[in-house]
Amino acid sequence: MKDIVFVSGHKNPDSDSICSAIAYANYLFTIGRYNAVPVRLGEINKETEYILKRFHTEIPVLLKTVKQTVEDLEYDKVTVFSKELTLKTAWSLMKQQNLKSAPVLDDHSQLLGLLSTSNIIEGYMDQWDSQILKEANTPIENVIDTLDASILYLDKQLKTIKGEIHIAAMTGEEASKRVHENDVVIVGGDRDEAIEHLMNKKISLIILTGSLSISKELLQRCADAHMSVISTPFNTFMASQQIIQAVPVEYVMQKGGLTTFSTDDTVDYVKEVMSETRYRSYPVIDFMGRVVGSISRYQVLNGMKKKVIQVDHNERSQAIDGIEEAEILEIIDHHRVADIQTVGPVLFRAEPVGCTATIVAKCYKESGVEIPQDMAGLMLGAIISDTLLFKSPTCTPTDTKIAKELAAIAGVDIQEFGMSMFKAGTSLVGKTVEEIFNQDYKKFTFGDLSAGVAQVNTMDIEGFAPYKKDMLDYMEQVAKDNHMEFTMLLLTDVINATSEVLVAGPRKDYVETAFHVELVDQQASLPGVISRKKQVVPVITEVLTQ
Repeated sequence: MKDIVFVSGHKNPDSDSICSAIAYANYLFTIGRYNAVPVRLGEINKETEYILKRFHTEIPVLLKTVKQTVEDLEYDKVTVFSKELTLKTAWSLMKQQNLKSAPVLDDHSQLLGLLSTSNIIEGYMDQWDSQILKEANTPIENVIDTLDASILYLDKQLKTIKGEIHIAAMTGEEASKRVHENDVVIVGGDRDEAIEHLMNKKISLIILTGSLSISKELLQRCADAHMSVISTPFNTFMASQQIIQAVPVEYVMQKGGLTTFSTDDTVDYVKEVMSETRYRSYPVIDFMGRVVGSISRYQVLNGMKKKVIQVDHNERSQAIDGIEEAEILEIIDHHRVADIQTVGPVLFRAEPVGCTATIVAKCYKESGVEIPQDMAGLMLGAIISDTLLFKSPTCTPTDTKIAKELAAIAGVDIQEFGMSMFKAGTSLVGKTVEEIFNQDYKKFTFGDLSAGVAQVNTMDIEGFAPYKKDMLDYMEQVAKDNHMEFTMLLLTDVINATSEVLVAGPRKDYVETAFHVELVDQQASLPGVISRKKQVVPVITEVLTQ
């Protein structure tokens, strides 16, 4: 299908934010507009958890950021090399796949080094001497493979090359003066006499060129002397040239100072590192430390932005981290138009109703899409939550009408469902003051000033008393850390339509002025105040903007 589009509510999500994201993602997927996936930006509260469980719906996946990461890019799933691979094979593979570099792994599939074509070329340009195979700890298998050799006899003690390379181009007696124990000798032509002399020097390997062989008797004597014998189809010149390519890639690869990227590194970080280095490509490693590919500058510059649809908010401070790097496709909301910015035109649907889910339900109806029972239940729960069971001044006749239709589809009694929701959501037992404050908290900015407003619906305001001191201390710290004029917590009794407000921060007087109250021990009663959006934000906006 199409690329994934994330449907996201706001930070510190409430029931409307979560349920509307799920229902709208389902709607978009049903009509085939987007491959929409609902996500959440924080932990769900107990009320939302109750709604989801009642209608057997999974909690959306937590998405922390929409910043691009390496995992989002089309990086190369390249061939990786083992450290024992011969230069000959490595060069051939790199030519076939048009690679400039390739990661080299150790025995545990962890990154050991990086082999590039320049590593191989520089190796040949260096003054490699006759001890190169020894210095590179070259396995005997590499020599056999590189020379396309057949084994006449292979001593089990011979694992790696531990001597110099010689070419027997003189009499056997003279050649024997120049070789030492464990050396390797390339023998060109019919030189049985040379082989007999070399046996006494305890060399480790004889390489016969031109596909030549030796007699069974002489081969047996070689075996008795623990001297391995192989035969290559190459002539002496080619054999002496090709054998150097038996060196394992581990010997020439770049080992230290490797620049790598993890699949969860952000593109911003990758660009910064690439600007300070000049490699053609960089290994990509997953969270287990395994190499999964390589990435180039071109792939970073051509990465696609993540696509996002926002519901129940249009303020940048409430949006997912990295939203400035994403492509916003739609905004569905019932709040004031705030400060969100988009690169191009978007579908922006904002209506003065009490809940975003009301708008989502209208989308189903307008498109002639049948609302599934579980989606109806989720949207009903969101409307009941946001309108406080239709008692909030934000509630409109449209919300009430849509809620009744959804209740019929979901097969629930509105009053019973609503009271069960609030009972599940307002319990403070076992919660910390941090959890209570942040379960429905929003930051508001007014020019150069800012304030934080949290709201908790509870059927037991008096039961909050043991939390008060610790809560005020926490709110003071939030105000200080965020340079706010004040922070306030509304303890709202939705049944009796009243709220208690707790205030902290350097300018508590702003709240007294806004609500015409006097704070006693940083607390005051606000009869009839139950809506943050309509009864709280407007009055503090007026005070702070003046």
